[in-house]
This record gives sequence, C-alpha cells and structure tokens, in this order.
Amino acid sequence: MVLCEAEGGVKVAVIVDDIIGQQQVVIKSLEENFQSMEGIAGGTILGDGNVALIVDVQGLKSQVLKHKSAA
Repeated sequence: MVLCEAEGGVKVAVIVDDIIGQQQVVIKSLEENFQSMEGIAGGTILGDGNVALIVDVQGLKSQVLKHKSAA
C-alpha cells in the first residue's frame, strides 16, 4: 500500500504494510533517552500497550533529498 502526502507542491509517497486506523495519541519526545533521528517525530504507547513510532514525513523527505544529492 502506498501512503501519499503533498505539501508545498512536493509529493511524498511512503510504502506501508497496512493502515490500521486513526487514533488520537499523545506524542512523547524520544530525545530525552535517545539521540535525535531525522524522520521520526516521537513515539506513543497505544491502548493495547504496544509502542508506535510517529513518522515525520518532512524529515524523511529531507533525508531522501540529502541522499540523492550525495549520490
């Protein structure tokens, strides 16, 4: 499955295994315990106890553009 987002005339597509649903969550910063990772905005603990990472699409886009320019 491909998840697409467009912002400022730039389109980004992310391949995902599944879209489970939509939930309201509290995003916790990971930088207190881990180093900053571009492309990851934070994390949350879901109602069933599982941990989910929150993807930062703009950060992922920046990583791809840096990789392309270095190649």
